[in-house]
Amino acid sequence: AAGTGSFLEEQAEKLGIKIIGEFAQLALSSQAPVKLGERCTVFMERDVNSYLQRGADKRDLVAGLAYSIAYNYLNRLVGRRHIGDTIYFQGGTAYNDSVAAAFSMILDRDIIVPPYNGVVGAIGAALMAREKMSATQAPSRFRGWDLEQVDYTVREFTCKGCSNACDIRRFTIDGERTYWGDKCSDRYRKRAKVDKEPVIRDLVALRDALLYSYVTEAEDYSAMLSTGDSAPRGTMGIPRSMYTYDRLPFWATFFKSCGFDVTVSPESNKYIREMGIDHTVSEPCFPIRVAHGHVVSLMDAGVDHIFLPNQLNEETDQPEIESHACPWGQTLPYVLRFAPYFQESADRIFAPTLHFRRGVEHIGETLRSAMKPFGVSPREVDEAVKDAYEAQKEFRNRLLAAGADALSTLEERGELGIVLIGRPYNIYDAGINMDIPAKLRKYYGVNVIPLDFLPLWGKDVREVTANMYWNYGRKILQAAKIVSEHPNLHIIYMTNFKCGPDSYIKHFVNPASPEPFLVLQFDEHTNDAGAMTRCEAYLDSKGFLRWWARDDAAAREPARGI
Repeated sequence: AAGTGSFLEEQAEKLGIKIIGEFAQLALSSQAPVKLGERCTVFMERDVNSYLQRGADKRDLVAGLAYSIAYNYLNRLVGRRHIGDTIYFQGGTAYNDSVAAAFSMILDRDIIVPPYNGVVGAIGAALMAREKMSATQAPSRFRGWDLEQVDYTVREFTCKGCSNACDIRRFTIDGERTYWGDKCSDRYRKRAKVDKEPVIRDLVALRDALLYSYVTEAEDYSAMLSTGDSAPRGTMGIPRSMYTYDRLPFWATFFKSCGFDVTVSPESNKYIREMGIDHTVSEPCFPIRVAHGHVVSLMDAGVDHIFLPNQLNEETDQPEIESHACPWGQTLPYVLRFAPYFQESADRIFAPTLHFRRGVEHIGETLRSAMKPFGVSPREVDEAVKDAYEAQKEFRNRLLAAGADALSTLEERGELGIVLIGRPYNIYDAGINMDIPAKLRKYYGVNVIPLDFLPLWGKDVREVTANMYWNYGRKILQAAKIVSEHPNLHIIYMTNFKCGPDSYIKHFVNPASPEPFLVLQFDEHTNDAGAMTRCEAYLDSKGFLRWWARDDAAAREPARGI
């Protein structure tokens, strides 16, 4: 499914050899296969061209390609996982005897290529369909083998729903229409859907409603500007990005108490993403790029000030261990100010340095000094800080209460649940994560519980790693520990490419919660097909999709593992 077979076919064509028969014959006759490494296919292709120019033998090159495919799979996908003694090699690539031989040489084991290896997945799908039909006793919609007996028409057109301009094929079969080719939207795509509804409330939607109840939405702010009705100290704009997804109740309450109007930028959309990418001068992770776009949006809206704190850490339940924010999150206001687009408006950016782990007295002292240029008195700041801490506490307590209710409901009903772990801007920003949390619930009936609905505070993870000094890293491992205590819960880890801390934090998740989990990484690409395919495979492996096959005993004690 990763394009391995097509890659080998492309290389065979460039080398002027046939992929069927000749490729394997040449590779198996090689005495000195070229070492092409285990990197992605782009680099392998470049190396093949380089060796060709240096006069390498074709036999050695194709043998090197076979080995590189095997090494790539074993090192990148299998990793340290146990490999058994009986190994089946399935899929279209298994038709290539040289790749099977490469696996056999590397592992020093026999490799079994089963009959019909290219369609084993299709056979499995057929068995699953038969299993569901037998269990649900639903009438079959199978139209028979002879297509000539099926009344159907095909119409091709281009979708104009967005700039992707997808080529759509509409099939009309016995009066029923289906659409194929839509990459990005719900306009024509008929998604997979289970006949099952979640048993817990929509926690992501609940959190959004609570979070933004503290502020004026951007469209309401524009209407307010047109009436000239504003607070005495002007408007403080807060980008809907990064730590705003965690601390908005605190800051909205604080600034309102200090005499400001408070508004947030709109939800992440195509314009905000593109503005962020265009105006970022470095190569940070995707959420940092999106944060740049949100600042652009607030500048366009004409807010008086933009709050972009230099937040270094968070409160911690383990005072002996640091609780750092990530380096990009810490330095965001400084990096952004030096980007050419923002330099003329840099004085509108309010960026106090904050150490939340040092407690309320330190935060109060810091903000008394920072708010002085705005004419806010120390007494006003102290009252505002008190109100802000109360608002943040209330927000988090309401999440915990909803989470406790959800866990209780799942246990009582014998239902499965998915815990989303990761940074809040990856879990809750639909413009970054392609709205996958909502799609899991809507299209697959998944009971979704984000990590901050769980009682993380005080959960000790020092036996997993003695010094988890990243604040979100500790929360992620605490959530994983809680999942390990509930057999009906499973994990989806939502992260992004180029996240340095997450690149190794995820390796501690299995020691905290031993069962396999799914990692979804996001970047500038907005086609959700690959991510949803991975979700479907993971959900099926955990028993979410084949719910009809679970008997009462399985429902009471859901199966773990794959």
